[in-house]
Amino acid sequence: MKIGFIGLGRMGSGMVERLLKNKIKVVAFNRSPDKVREIIRKGAEGAFSLSELTNKLGERKIIWMMLPAGSPTDEMIKAILPLLSKEDIIINGANDFYENSKKYEKWCGRFDVHFFDCGVSNGIEGLQNGYTLMFGGPKSEFKSIEIFCRALAPKNGYGYFGEAGSGHYVKSVHNIIEYVYLQGIAEGIELLDKGGIDIKKAISVFRPSSVISSWLLDRADTAINRPDFSKIDTKIGSVTIDELKKTLKAAKGYAPAFRAAVKVRESKGNKFKLGKKVIAATRREFGGHPVSKK
Repeated sequence: MKIGFIGLGRMGSGMVERLLKNKIKVVAFNRSPDKVREIIRKGAEGAFSLSELTNKLGERKIIWMMLPAGSPTDEMIKAILPLLSKEDIIINGANDFYENSKKYEKWCGRFDVHFFDCGVSNGIEGLQNGYTLMFGGPKSEFKSIEIFCRALAPKNGYGYFGEAGSGHYVKSVHNIIEYVYLQGIAEGIELLDKGGIDIKKAISVFRPSSVISSWLLDRADTAINRPDFSKIDTKIGSVTIDELKKTLKAAKGYAPAFRAAVKVRESKGNKFKLGKKVIAATRREFGGHPVSKK
């Protein structure tokens, strides 16, 4: 089977490579042709236009999109739908507000195309360790895409959660938990420092078997031991804050720890400087997110 893939950013290019390593044929398209040429060298079949992409796919076309949420995704879905046929499938793997999936499902329905939303996690480590995948869409069609799920995810690392929007809802909750975890780690490191404790030594002792040992704590440990950690600024870039706020509001949820974490990220003052540096630096470790430096 072949799959079409649109969007070769940090996450998208890694996903294509993992598909290729698992013997899945991929036809890849990106708005920047240089990235297409790069992924061709790694074994993918390239496409430099949407018509070329669809022409190179099989009779039933399955297209996975990894584009920024909002207008880039809107415009791409509108552009690709006229090139598809009845029973083809679009998967949107962007971070997005879950209710937008209903809009895309309606657009696809006008062309008798099936739509799935998929939350994707594991950042830059997904290529090696697998991507966690959270799906919403038509249950009857999920079996049609499972071969790609098994190639992309670690064992037991993917799931179907319900109608369109469910996948992105689960991913938003995942990200809310992530905010809270990171905030807790950052607060702990701030308090250790204020108590005159060697933060690197304390975190290294926590990691092997304490009740707070975790994948994120491991990344924080790597972050604070980088030579450039002292130069990292307190600015924490995040494109998901508004999406997560909307999810919380739509769900009428109570999440005080998340709200506190957001307030810290959005604050401009000098309080919690070390904690903010820890969050920014740790996000770089697991997601390749850029950091500002002094």
